[in-house]
Amino acid sequence: MSEWKTVSLRQELIKEIEEAIRTGRYRSISEFVSEAIRLRLEDLMRAEGISTEKRKELLSTPELLLYTPKHTWAQMTPEGNIRVGVSDYAQGHLKGIAHIMTETVGKEISKMDAFGVAETWMFMFDLYAPISGKIVKVNDQLKDKPNVVNEDPYNKGWMVEIKPNNSLVLEQELKNLLSAREYNKMVSKLEGKLRE
Repeated sequence: MSEWKTVSLRQELIKEIEEAIRTGRYRSISEFVSEAIRLRLEDLMRAEGISTEKRKELLSTPELLLYTPKHTWAQMTPEGNIRVGVSDYAQGHLKGIAHIMTETVGKEISKMDAFGVAETWMFMFDLYAPISGKIVKVNDQLKDKPNVVNEDPYNKGWMVEIKPNNSLVLEQELKNLLSAREYNKMVSKLEGKLRE
């Protein structure tokens, strides 16, 4: 493809994105891009004949999440919020979760502030925010069934959704989180130290 066509297409795409943001369909370019990627992945999986259930499962796999060193994960939702939960490693050390307490909707929090506590019969584990922003959703299902976190930490066991304050700050905060590979490496080191 010639250079002028590439530039022209790029400018058209930028205009479409700006229009989508201006009309309120998306709140930021990152929200637009994450939705575009998710839709493309869904199309590819649909073409391969993968069932709806399996597509949902694949799109929320732990490998696509970002992690804090404090064992919470972050996932961008189609609305541009960041959904937060605890890692499988953390829930494995929190056997028999008896209670999940989180801050309420509307609460402003900063990155790495505690937004709640997971309580087992033996101890309490602080839950840390991967990004700064305002809590806009709380998983009410966990009030009656906190053990869902043990059964399904990456899907039904999510805890809160945080609306980022600012897309530039969000971008920087997300860059500072760990990829699945980096997180697994950290956990392997932790496990090695625990066994010594």
